[in-house]
Amino acid sequence: MRNRTILILGARGMLAQDLAKVFQKEEPVLWDIENLDITDRKMVDKRIGELKPNLIINAAAYTNVDKAETEKKMAFEINNKAVGYLAKIAVKTGAILIHFSTDYVFGQEKKEGYKERDIPKNPTSVYGESKLKGEEKILKEGGLKYYLIRSSWLFGPSTERKYKNFVEIILNLAFKNKEIKVVNDQFGKPSYTLDVAKRVKFLIENKKPFGIYHLVNEESTTWYEFAKNIIKIVGLKTQIIPCKTEEFLRLAKRPKYSILLNTKLPKLRSWKEALKDYFYD
Repeated sequence: MRNRTILILGARGMLAQDLAKVFQKEEPVLWDIENLDITDRKMVDKRIGELKPNLIINAAAYTNVDKAETEKKMAFEINNKAVGYLAKIAVKTGAILIHFSTDYVFGQEKKEGYKERDIPKNPTSVYGESKLKGEEKILKEGGLKYYLIRSSWLFGPSTERKYKNFVEIILNLAFKNKEIKVVNDQFGKPSYTLDVAKRVKFLIENKKPFGIYHLVNEESTTWYEFAKNIIKIVGLKTQIIPCKTEEFLRLAKRPKYSILLNTKLPKLRSWKEALKDYFYD
C-alpha cells in the first residue's frame, strides 16, 4: 500500500514510539490525548472521519493495573468503550484497525500457555477485564478489518514518564538499594516494543489474514529472572532476591501463568537478545 495515511494513537507511549520509527518513511500521523480524546465518540467520528486514514493503530490504553481497581470507570472508558468507537469509525471509513491487548485477559492459569484460538475468560483484575471487553467490541463489529494483537510484559522507550517499564524500574531501584526482592512465581514472556512494532509492519506488508495474533519475544520466564538479566547486562552488584507474590500487597491480582504462544507467525527472537539491544542498539 503506497500513499496511505497511517494514524497512530497513544503517540507518547512505549509501543507507539517504536511504531512511529518503523513506519517513519510513511510519515504517520501521531495523536495523543491532546489531539484526540478517544473516549469522546463525537470527536472520534469527526477527527478520524476528516483524516480518513487507511490504517488506524491504537496503541492508547489505560495500563495502570493497580489503579484500575479503584478507577474502574476510567479503565473501561479507555480500554472498552473507546475501542468500540474506533472499531465503528474504522468500518465507516474503510480503515484497517490494529488494536493491542494483553496477556491479562486470560485467567485460567494454563501452565503451558495460551494460543491465539484460546478463549479468554475470568481475568484476575479490572484491567484484564476492561481489555477483554475491548477485544469483544472488535470481534462483534461486523465488517471490521482488524488485527487484534496480544503482547505481554512490554519494555521499550517512553518520553511520557521515566521508569515506566520494568527495566527502568529495576535499574532505578538497583542504583538505590543493595538488595531488591522480585517475585519468582509469575510466568510470562517479556516483549521488546521495537520487535513487536517490526512484526506489526510485517503483518501489514504481507497482507496476513485479519484476526488475533500473539506477538511476544520467545522464552518464558519470571519477573525475578528478568530482573537478574537486567542487572547482569549493566554490570551492577545489586542482589536480586526471589520472593513470592504474597509478599507484595497489590490492589490487583496478577495471573500466575500468562504465557502467550505465537502459533501463526515466524517467532520473535529471545527476550534476552532483545534486552541487550534495549541497552546497546
